[in-house]
Amino acid sequence: MNYAIILAGGKGSRFWPLSRELEPKQFLNVYSDKPLIEESINRISPLIKKENIYIASSRVYKEKINRCSRKLRIPLSNILLEPSPKNTFAPIAVLSKYIGDCDPGAVIISMPSDHFIKHTQKFLKLLNKGIEIVKRGYIVALGIPPTRPETGFGYIRAQSKINDFYLIDRFIEKPDLARAKKFVRDKRYYWNGGIFIFTPRLLLEEIKKFVPGIYSAIKQLKNKKDFKKLWPGLPSISIDYAIMEKTRRIALLPVECGWSDLGSWEAVMDIAKKDKNGNVFSGRHIDIGSRNTFALPQKRLIATLGLDNIIIVDTKDALLVCRRDMSQGVKKIAGILKQKNFKGQL
Repeated sequence: MNYAIILAGGKGSRFWPLSRELEPKQFLNVYSDKPLIEESINRISPLIKKENIYIASSRVYKEKINRCSRKLRIPLSNILLEPSPKNTFAPIAVLSKYIGDCDPGAVIISMPSDHFIKHTQKFLKLLNKGIEIVKRGYIVALGIPPTRPETGFGYIRAQSKINDFYLIDRFIEKPDLARAKKFVRDKRYYWNGGIFIFTPRLLLEEIKKFVPGIYSAIKQLKNKKDFKKLWPGLPSISIDYAIMEKTRRIALLPVECGWSDLGSWEAVMDIAKKDKNGNVFSGRHIDIGSRNTFALPQKRLIATLGLDNIIIVDTKDALLVCRRDMSQGVKKIAGILKQKNFKGQL
């Protein structure tokens, strides 16, 4: 059977000031009237039964996750509430062990809860294709052909092509701008979308090979009491670093379906409907002569005049104004707020 692990524990600090520590991106209505996590779950529902969808999130978001699960009819027993943040390796490893014990023939799709996919049917068709590749003995990573020199994403370099997929040469950490420009021109490079397809059996084999100490602990996992004891000893690392960058049993499947990780306000602007001057305005707003500008008021009226490539996000207690090409740096502002103890704005 097919299963999904939805990763919903991130803080979404690149969406400040709209997203906060207690109201992160996955729970926001960014491009529709539904939170991103609901959009993500509904998107894969034609392929995966609700009772086979698992959600990993922080226990800080327990009430939000429970409300979402009840609304979408996902069993509350399918929720993994992390006692502390551990990145992506720990929740994927723990849930893979549990799913594999329940269904030895399982195939798992692991994916973030806060991405945008424009062409749902094409995406589902590609997931089905990935499932078939997994059954040939591979872990599958979805790779997105880059459309711009993005420094906020990791990259995957493809190697040789085998039928309908590629072997992977290597994973590459977020590059500087000069390298990102080279990657856009070189057709061997893809954005790492953080979406993986695998069997629990193969993933656990690779965990045993590359992190044997952790494998021994995970193999002893039988119930929630074991989970609480195990969690503090698990490393805080990504599944990419722990397994995907090391395994040779991994394939890359190119994905062109209108994907965006919505990792910045600029990314939201890219998918939004624009006026004839490239602007995205909502709410109470007046503009004269601006171009390529994004304005999101909450309650107050925003008036703009002659702006170009500017992002404005207004909330009741904080205002963001930045150049469009610097929106990735919003995460740094959240860090500074934390250092300066601006708790009310975090």
